[in-house]
Amino acid sequence: MNIIESWFIQAMQFIWTYLVPHGSSTEDPFWSFTVTSLINAAKGYFWFMIIGIVIFALFLRKGDQKMSVWAGLKHLFPAKIYTHRSFKVDMAWVPFNYVLRFTAYAALALGAGLVQIWLVGKFGPSTLQVPAGVFAVVLQIAFTLLGADIARFAWHYQAHHVPFFWEFHKGHHSVEVLHPLFIRTHPVDQVIRLFYMNVGGGAIGGGMMYLAGVNASALAITAFVFLRAFLGSIQRFEHSHIPFSFGKRLNNIFYPPFYHPFHHSARPEHRNKNLGRPCGLIIWDKIFGTLHVPKPGEFENIIIGSSLEELGDNNPHRTVWRFLTNPFIEAGKILKAKKNAGSIETPETAGTL
Repeated sequence: MNIIESWFIQAMQFIWTYLVPHGSSTEDPFWSFTVTSLINAAKGYFWFMIIGIVIFALFLRKGDQKMSVWAGLKHLFPAKIYTHRSFKVDMAWVPFNYVLRFTAYAALALGAGLVQIWLVGKFGPSTLQVPAGVFAVVLQIAFTLLGADIARFAWHYQAHHVPFFWEFHKGHHSVEVLHPLFIRTHPVDQVIRLFYMNVGGGAIGGGMMYLAGVNASALAITAFVFLRAFLGSIQRFEHSHIPFSFGKRLNNIFYPPFYHPFHHSARPEHRNKNLGRPCGLIIWDKIFGTLHVPKPGEFENIIIGSSLEELGDNNPHRTVWRFLTNPFIEAGKILKAKKNAGSIETPETAGTL
């Protein structure tokens, strides 16, 4: 029994050290932050392959098709995706992304636990108090996830419904193939998203912790790291051609990864739909009327892109330079149009100073 227990502990230590993504500290030098991020990306891709092969073996391969790791890998990594021009632009943006993400995280790092500690110092302990223990840890994790989920949906809804912000978010949707390795995000859009999630999500989650009388704990942070690693492995399927579902019942509660490709669909009926985050609550899309529940066979017919009119040669973000600069040009046009509209003389304003 001791041998089995020892082996299990060693196996868990190996998995934790070499296979589980670890968070990067913004206090580390940039090169260390970047190396850690790249290692985490490789670890995440490893789990994508393992889970993807299992999904292929159980649900995707044809009845008469023999199961093999090679067949699974061929299905996971089709040449039409990884040789596409859109994929090459994504890869060219990777080094710029790490530089900008390091800066953004360093400026915007704020967590629910820090907010709860600050509120206690400012206003004193809450009238409610949850005793330290497993229940308090579960509540801290739940409030942290809920705060981030609400804040992210608010950012995403704004990005799709306010024209100025859409121009910076649009580059993320101009991709024409989905893959789990890396999907480009404009730096302006990234900073706004991080502000919503790190500051807004931290304020919401920390506020809920304070009102419920839950004190921040190191144990909860450690457990949260494990949970985020697990959720991250599942969320990686949101930008892939592999349909990952939680099952009919759970899909009505938690946002399944295979709903997200419809969010990237160029078809008009899918536009501005499924704004939620995979593994997050689906209720926000239900409340705001932005939920699209796929019909059988619909997943295979998705056309990826920002719109049907902006595909191929008409894609405004076909190069890294255009991806970076075009949003500023288009957003500037929107501001100029609003300024001109406000300065137009109307019968009501004619003759006034």
